[in-house]
Amino acid sequence: MGEHMHRSLTNVVRNCALCVLALAAFTSPAASAATEVRWAQWKTTEVGEKTMAELKAAFEKENPDITLTLVDSPFTGFHDKAVVLFQAKKLPDVLLVQVDWVAEFADLGMLEPLDNWIAKEPKSFMDNIPVTFHQKWRGKQYYLPIESGAVALFYNTEIFKNAGIAGPPKTWDEYVEVAKKVTNPEKKIFATTATLQGEPPTNMTYDIYPLILQAGGNLIDEKTNKAVFNSPAGVKAIERYVTLVNKDKVAVPGVLSNGEKEKRANFAAGNVAMMFEGPWGIAIQKQLNPNLKYDIATLPAGATTGTMVRGSLNTVTTQAQDKEAAWKFVRWLSGPTGIELWSKSTGAFPARRDVAEQSWFKEKKLFQAFSQQMQLPNARSPFLGMPNAVQMNKIMTTEVQNVVQEKKSAKQALDDAAAEWNKILGATK
Repeated sequence: MGEHMHRSLTNVVRNCALCVLALAAFTSPAASAATEVRWAQWKTTEVGEKTMAELKAAFEKENPDITLTLVDSPFTGFHDKAVVLFQAKKLPDVLLVQVDWVAEFADLGMLEPLDNWIAKEPKSFMDNIPVTFHQKWRGKQYYLPIESGAVALFYNTEIFKNAGIAGPPKTWDEYVEVAKKVTNPEKKIFATTATLQGEPPTNMTYDIYPLILQAGGNLIDEKTNKAVFNSPAGVKAIERYVTLVNKDKVAVPGVLSNGEKEKRANFAAGNVAMMFEGPWGIAIQKQLNPNLKYDIATLPAGATTGTMVRGSLNTVTTQAQDKEAAWKFVRWLSGPTGIELWSKSTGAFPARRDVAEQSWFKEKKLFQAFSQQMQLPNARSPFLGMPNAVQMNKIMTTEVQNVVQEKKSAKQALDDAAAEWNKILGATK
């Protein structure tokens, strides 16, 4: 009897202990209290798993109630995959996007407006983010940047030295003079790689749109919401571009098939004198040819200055499981701590002034031209106000190709492109 009671008591104690352990496990923050935030991005394949793991660890240390899950996909096809996931109601909580996608994704209902969250932040939070990224779509802010940068001029210092050129061209006329002087087809040395390849249509960012701004033109009139690049200034910009390619022949042959990949490879090979590129190109050149001798300057000015500003942007999706937790991550990565960590570990241009002004970044000589470029007049990112920027860029690419192939005059091509743009813009009022 006593032995039976002893065994029963032992079982009760054991069972109670198991219940306590089970309850502790159920309520333990490590086991279940942490909210998962899934971040869909293409950066893991670019910057490496080690860098992303360090970022994840830093965020989770400051936010122990959240587990960050990295959902990586290659950049090629990322846009289309995001749309498919949305249609299947399987979008992750936070989605990294390009400036070209914001308006399109917002109109599809994929993105959550951030305005109510931003309104609760101190004024300094947004004041330190470049004004370019304050641009709203339909009166709402849908994104925050994690990196930014404007297009500037990379130039090969060895080619310049061998040609007796003291420094980078500062005006359109100087650019033409330098381009002609350095070009030597027999030695397979060219001034630049003109890129009119159809994919990716972001080639317009480097070759065409900055020229239109420098000529004194604009892409879209914000008041009328109509394309205005078919102005005399726009026509002058395209005619100048085509003259350099067709008449002066200062560009690597194959303008219709050359794209970003070819442009970067040609410059890295050391036989191209100049390249229009963003700060992301520094890491790319280091990977392609760490021994290449080059420097970076602001873009040559025409009637005025002008460049395109791009960036990688985080968004909270409308299908996020916990939107408050998703916002916490977006806010952290676009805040001073996150931007500094991201810039130091990836080499990206900081998307915050309070980080870009820190001594460690100012010591990075190659990046300073981008800081200067973004402070000059007409540093713009019109893509944030383009409802279907990918398609609109393709339209422009096709029409500039038509001018290069002498199928149309610059005026006719731009008029036709403007008509197509206005159809898209008009349909999204």
